[in-house]
Amino acid sequence: MPIKAGWQGHDSGVFMVWGKEDLFFMRRCLFLARKGEGKVSPNPMVGAVLARNGRIIGEGFHGRFGSPHAEVNAMQGKNCPGATLYVSLEPCSHSSPGKKTPPCAPMIASSGIRRAVIATPDPNPEVSGRGIALLRKSGIKTEVGILSSEARGQNEAFFKFMETGKPFVALKMAQSADGKIGVRGKGGVRISGKEFNRYAQRLRNRYDAILAGIGTVLADDPRLTCRMGGGRNPARIVLDSHLRIPLSARVLSNAKKERVIVATSARHGLKKAKALRSMGVKVIVCGKRRPSLRALFSRLPPLGIISVLVEGGATIAEAALSEKLADRAIICMSRKKLGEKNTVPSPFSKPGWKRPLSRLKKTRMGRDTAYEGRL
Repeated sequence: MPIKAGWQGHDSGVFMVWGKEDLFFMRRCLFLARKGEGKVSPNPMVGAVLARNGRIIGEGFHGRFGSPHAEVNAMQGKNCPGATLYVSLEPCSHSSPGKKTPPCAPMIASSGIRRAVIATPDPNPEVSGRGIALLRKSGIKTEVGILSSEARGQNEAFFKFMETGKPFVALKMAQSADGKIGVRGKGGVRISGKEFNRYAQRLRNRYDAILAGIGTVLADDPRLTCRMGGGRNPARIVLDSHLRIPLSARVLSNAKKERVIVATSARHGLKKAKALRSMGVKVIVCGKRRPSLRALFSRLPPLGIISVLVEGGATIAEAALSEKLADRAIICMSRKKLGEKNTVPSPFSKPGWKRPLSRLKKTRMGRDTAYEGRL
């Protein structure tokens, strides 16, 4: 992709103009940051580049939760005096209880680095602006705002959680050319092709948890795991008002080693709940007659879950949409038709369904077309 010179950013009320070199190095930071996808949450993905005279002399990214930060990896063993440090998120400056790594801003401030270029401030109230202020106080020329929209978008779940305390919620759905997502009473109905299915595995790696309804579990008996090479399994959540889930369901396998949650109502069977807990399943009561999505989502951040991929059926998707709980929609439009008999309509099948979506991106995936946008 060609680099455009003269891109303008915003830093503390002053518009700044970035050159080709700054854009190139920050795009490299964003590329490196993505290498931490699925491994660093609830921390953000961050990439860093150390450059001198237009050449990269060091680079790094935050590779795993609790491991060294991107700035440390980029600067380690390098001759830093006079260099420029590019980083996709404001360097941290705090040492709060439970923090697994030392703060980066003081290390940068004492390194001899001449200039720091930062994509966006950190939304964490313990960090926001303080790392930038520390660098400037130490005499480092610090500029903020280059590719800030891209940097925020890369960590949209982290930004939402830090700004609202709520998890980021994405709806993923595959629908036929006639606007259907399945056939009632029939499991294993294939709608999307292999290209979108591969993308779905990447989404499972990206999000902290995957949510499905009991209807999906009873019809398809899915594992809800990530089948991407090198990927990690998300926490699996099943919405089940009366604990109808069979103890033999594949989604419950390995619950003692991986997080499996069943969200239920106050009317659940106590004996079944006890059996599930003995298998390692966390049973959460979040509603009187039926589980409340809003109540469930509020219970997830304390468990380290700040992003949820909803793969459930139309009922869960419509509830998330009507209660304005969803932040993103990922819709696969297939060329296949399911017909009208006993089919389940998609919430995105009505005329004008694109109107609520902003920043809409359209991608061809084999014979399918994927639409992705913010709600």
